[in-house]
Amino acid sequence: MDNIKKQDLTSSKDDKSSDQEKPVSYTKDRVVTTIVLMLYMSASMPSVPLFTQYIHSRFEDFYRNGTNSSSRSPCTHSPCLRNTSEEADKLQVHIQQSTSYEVLKLSLSIQVPAIIVNVVVGSYSDHIGRKMLFILPLLGCICKYVGFMLVVKFHLHLNFIILGTLLDGFSGSTSTFLLATMAYAADVTKTQTTRTFAIVIADSSVATALALGQLMTGFLIEKLGYFYPSVINTSLILLATTIVIFCLTETVKKTEVKELSPVVHLKKVFGFYVNKSGVNKRFIFIASVIVFALLTIVNNGVNSVETLYQLGRPFCWDPEEIGYFSAYSTVFMTICGLVAIKLGSACVRVEILAVTGMFLQMGSLILEGLASTDAMLYLVPFVGSFSGVSVSVIRSVMSHMVDPQEQGAIFSSMATVDTLSGAIGSATFTFLYSATVDTIRGTAFLVMAAVIFMAAVTR
Repeated sequence: MDNIKKQDLTSSKDDKSSDQEKPVSYTKDRVVTTIVLMLYMSASMPSVPLFTQYIHSRFEDFYRNGTNSSSRSPCTHSPCLRNTSEEADKLQVHIQQSTSYEVLKLSLSIQVPAIIVNVVVGSYSDHIGRKMLFILPLLGCICKYVGFMLVVKFHLHLNFIILGTLLDGFSGSTSTFLLATMAYAADVTKTQTTRTFAIVIADSSVATALALGQLMTGFLIEKLGYFYPSVINTSLILLATTIVIFCLTETVKKTEVKELSPVVHLKKVFGFYVNKSGVNKRFIFIASVIVFALLTIVNNGVNSVETLYQLGRPFCWDPEEIGYFSAYSTVFMTICGLVAIKLGSACVRVEILAVTGMFLQMGSLILEGLASTDAMLYLVPFVGSFSGVSVSVIRSVMSHMVDPQEQGAIFSSMATVDTLSGAIGSATFTFLYSATVDTIRGTAFLVMAAVIFMAAVTR
């Protein structure tokens, strides 16, 4: 009887201590992180199509020996025409190939430095707090846009854009910001079901913000050119930084970092995959991270070449139409993903939903690679529907397998894999697109579908 009382007293003390460690309001902090996430994503992610279209317009000017159209709205006399001559067709191929090369350089200048940062930054955050993970990429994004604005304003060489993107890369960029968001979501959730839904909500917020950002960016490019969208996006990032500094509650009780050596934190980050104490658990970790890597390779590949694909023949889309498509695609697939997780998880395991999503994504990529009309491209999100839940489920499963004090480390390992796979995906599929743009333009998407099939089989 005395033992029971002692256990009750001990548990009550533990409950009190755990209550003291919790933020004052989980609801408030979830709302704040969602607002910050949407501000960052709506401003940062549209930089990919924005930079791509700007570079494309610069090469149009270069190959046509025309006037500078880079600081104003895109030239209405584009060499990309749905019915054109053989000579104009060759010109368009040269423009696409040159743009692909520049986009690849920008992509690697962000992702390669981010690999180094993400190896240890998440593990350190388990001791010094999460706010640092939010602030670093916000400052990096500001540097990226400042560099771009200077190039647009003064018509500098395209290589000057790389200076800003390198600073963004050494801040960890988008992968570190997502690391912060996912680790924060893990801090304020306890069960796998709520954590999965919280991560899906975070991913859905990313998709919604991306849709709004690209829609507005496409509209602004069409009306105002390339400079003012960058100014607006930079203002949004500054607003997000202010909210993080003054409104976001720290969820980690700061402790002394006993070991500052990156090697120690490297072991913490990747120890999940080599730990011999639990063979079955290690196998699940390895299988999950392989699937995560394959999905990330494809998703980054799509981001790298899709805008170029839409700018070229036979579609010849303008910035506004690219923005409309991005908004429709992300909003539709976000709604499908939320419905699938909310309703489907009550009937089947979330892992089954993830595998189903992979097969849907495979079908959508095949359709996109074979598309020859606008209507076929607009069917791509419909076929993909809830394919976006696959990455969210994997994040949730891996997060739930580790202790609360290891959340930063596990998400750091995923962020490192994310950036490394992103660099591989961007480089591989941008190069493949450039090599096949004059033969079978959709080859890159067909190869991506094969990679997704490998991920589904592995899972």
